[in-house]
Amino acid sequence: MNSNGTRFLLLDGAADFHNTSRQCSWDHEQRAFTLTRQDAPRLPRLAAARARERLLAATPWMLDEHGQLGRLSDDGLRLECAPSWPPRTWQPVRATLDETHADASALEVLVLDPVDAPAGRFTDLAFGGSGLVVLPWSDGGVQHGLTAVHLRRRWQARCALPFAPRRAWVEAASGTDRVWLLGETQLGLAVGAPLPQPYRGRPERFEPLQTNPDPLRLAWTLALPPHGGLLGLCTDEDHLFVLGETPDSTADAPRMQIFMRALGAAPGEGFDIRRLPDGLPLATDLAAAGEGRLLLLPPIDEGAEPGTRRDCPLISLREDAPTAELVPERWPRRPAAALPAADRFVRHRDGRPRALSADGPVRLYRLAQARFAPNGTVTLSTPLDSAMPDTLWDRIFIDACIPPGCRIDFAVQAGDDRENLPAEWIAQPQPVLTAVSSELPFASGRAPGSGDHADRSGLFELLIQRASGAVREVRGRYLRLRITMHGDGRHSPAIFALRVQYPRFSWQTHYLPEHFQQQERPLASAEANQAEANGADFRERLLASFEGLLTPIEDRIAAAEILLDPAVAPVAHLPGLAAMLGTTLPPHWPEARRRRWLGAQGMLQQSHGSYRGLLLALDILTDGAVARGAVIPVEHFRLRRTMATILGVDMDDRDHPLTLGTGLSGNSLVGDSLILSDDLAREFLALFAPEVAEAKGEAAVVERFFEEAARRMTVILHGPARRLAAVVRDALPALVPATVQWAIRSSEHPFVPGLSPLLGIDTWLEASPPARPVVLDRTRLGRGDLLHNPVALDPEHAVPIDATVLDAP
Repeated sequence: MNSNGTRFLLLDGAADFHNTSRQCSWDHEQRAFTLTRQDAPRLPRLAAARARERLLAATPWMLDEHGQLGRLSDDGLRLECAPSWPPRTWQPVRATLDETHADASALEVLVLDPVDAPAGRFTDLAFGGSGLVVLPWSDGGVQHGLTAVHLRRRWQARCALPFAPRRAWVEAASGTDRVWLLGETQLGLAVGAPLPQPYRGRPERFEPLQTNPDPLRLAWTLALPPHGGLLGLCTDEDHLFVLGETPDSTADAPRMQIFMRALGAAPGEGFDIRRLPDGLPLATDLAAAGEGRLLLLPPIDEGAEPGTRRDCPLISLREDAPTAELVPERWPRRPAAALPAADRFVRHRDGRPRALSADGPVRLYRLAQARFAPNGTVTLSTPLDSAMPDTLWDRIFIDACIPPGCRIDFAVQAGDDRENLPAEWIAQPQPVLTAVSSELPFASGRAPGSGDHADRSGLFELLIQRASGAVREVRGRYLRLRITMHGDGRHSPAIFALRVQYPRFSWQTHYLPEHFQQQERPLASAEANQAEANGADFRERLLASFEGLLTPIEDRIAAAEILLDPAVAPVAHLPGLAAMLGTTLPPHWPEARRRRWLGAQGMLQQSHGSYRGLLLALDILTDGAVARGAVIPVEHFRLRRTMATILGVDMDDRDHPLTLGTGLSGNSLVGDSLILSDDLAREFLALFAPEVAEAKGEAAVVERFFEEAARRMTVILHGPARRLAAVVRDALPALVPATVQWAIRSSEHPFVPGLSPLLGIDTWLEASPPARPVVLDRTRLGRGDLLHNPVALDPEHAVPIDATVLDAP
């Protein structure tokens, strides 16, 4: 709402621009409403019979985080790896033996065992989660099972299955490691893992009936709908997808379908079936591309020029459409040296689609050079509701980019009956690019409006009006928008956000005498004519033009206090605001820290040099570490635990940094808290009532105590807060009085110091920090550092690799 009381309705997402047209759509990568791409994918046209043969001979691949490539051996009996591409030799992947050999006495039996199929041969290879590799196997008869290998922990576990698995998949979430198994007629979910350490039972004590409460096992199965053959399996963040042929698929006319279900659905919940468009080449694999889109992998054509048609079809699954759609985008892949080797996607933990080429595994990207439809017209499905009958709609603001040769046209319908809006579409004038980034005070626009795009991108505005008639107002409770986009085939307009203002604040109605105001109503479409606008209507729109220029200025003046509020002031104004408050802001500070520092300046200046001021300043500088208990400034005179039961003394220790309210009474234990001697009593008096110590000997004790403990403090850094040592060290000289000596101490194990020694428990109320790797000359035996295996197929030859190498196009 602006200073005149005018409201607006915002459209800035896929749901807001929902429509039934296929000419315009929401682009998830740009987060903008654009013309739909009209690229013609160059899809392979390999015969379906030959594609099925290639599917049976296809080799599944995986890529670890160190660039090592894994595959099934040619005979399907082993998991092999190669450190680089092209592979010179294939080495077997090794992991620990199963639990039956864990207590073997011979050293040679404890050597890592190659990952091989216990019966039959491996049928698939999947990689994901926290570093889990799963390999289903079958002998083609009655023995079926699953072998799981964890690359970091180097264990392998097996479980039997009641059906022959064809495909497998590991969910991307590293905390779950759930394994989906696909058989010819059913889908199964496998969960579990072996114990972290071997468990040895003893006959002289009670033992659990089941040593491992969560072994690798098949949790449940679900019958698949009818199909003509299975082709692929994958998941995204929310759903599981099964690609298969339809029952009526033939060699001459292959047809495919998608079975999908939510990952969090109940075990008995069925599938949602989406049929794929006819005419697509038969695919041998699929991968999730995000936002309900799937990338299919059809085998590349065989012949003299196998790389001519090598695009992967992109499929979109819309909630309101029973049939999946082929997205007109090009996702090309490089031709591979060996055709059968490229008929499966290369699996990686990040789940991004990669294909094998002559240069090794390469990630797939959408072709940047796009072709768009020359124009497209869409009607937004949901009318805008002002909740007020006979609303006078004011204007439309558009955060958009309109390249040269492109145009956006708007038309509206308005009425008070949502179901029976007038059939007339009222064309609107062309939107005009304004000089401000947003009509909202001190707000930045959604569209890129700097550099080379300043003349085509920014905030556009149009006044809602009729094109003809004596009265050109547009009135009604509901307003429906129709958007027509025009492009040049290579570029498309883009709408990042759209705001419709209502009701119009009429200067004519508010400030002019009644005889100057509008006395007529807009005519119906059948009665409309080319008559000129009457004087009141002309004045109305003329004054509205001035109002549109001056109201944003008035709004900025009305909201000028924003410039003085550190929480919402523009970032560019923060240094000036800091100078007004007598402080400085280091440029490397995060924006949130700078805003909080300025907002607390009043309290900081009042309490500067005090313990309370130090706590507040350090909490801001460490982004809340003091409030979390990770950074604790402790004055030395408080380091003595003196919570004894003494009459007349308040023993409430809720604010005590060492006990945090747990020291209700200390006289039940014979320890430091129980005062038994005069010397300890004098020190106690020195803490709470030094004026009571009148005797000469007692005064000396008090003086010695204050000389040892007063004007000293220590800042304790717990666990993850140790990385803040430099920040705290740089800040303390300006926050602590010069007469106070300070020191910084860090703790490897986070705990409340006054509780952990007494209770023997860890009182840190956050997730335990991960163990650090072992470092020569730094690690102490038994102090928490661990030897971490890399998530690699061959840890001995694993080397760090830049993540951008794995994502190279």
